[in-house]
Amino acid sequence: MAVPLFVFVSWVVTETMVEQTAGVEFCGTCHTMQPMVAAYLKDVHGGGGPEGVQAKCNDCHVPHENAFVYMVRKAQFGIHDVWAQLTYDLDEINWQEKRAHRELFVFDSGCLKCHKDLERATSPSAPAFIAHRAYFGEEADVKCVSCHPRVGHDALARHLPDSENGDQP
Repeated sequence: MAVPLFVFVSWVVTETMVEQTAGVEFCGTCHTMQPMVAAYLKDVHGGGGPEGVQAKCNDCHVPHENAFVYMVRKAQFGIHDVWAQLTYDLDEINWQEKRAHRELFVFDSGCLKCHKDLERATSPSAPAFIAHRAYFGEEADVKCVSCHPRVGHDALARHLPDSENGDQP
């Protein structure tokens, strides 16, 4: 009887911890994330649109292929972020340069978790189908953020310390 209770308690604690560290309330506690939080809160995905939809940080920045991959990558990213906060010269991070590599830290499985009907929805619409043909077709190398570079963080470049007041991709 003790083993099932241990498993249940472990599951509840893990689930609670994962949920508590998934959103802007947790991720925004680091000073270096403040520009990203400010831009996120103005974006449609941050609740800034008329629909009021608010994705959590982990919805986009952790892969959602399956629970195992999700947990492993969440742990890897979390350990890296703590390590960076403790050991990096945070003022030396070139955030504009990091944005150029957004395909490495924004995952299509997260996009498709919410936009699951995208392929079906674009089929009857010629412009939408043409726009997404490369994604759903032969050219599988394309990522959502390849064509949607500003998604999730409205005018992020304006909030970054190394910005020229523009909003490059």
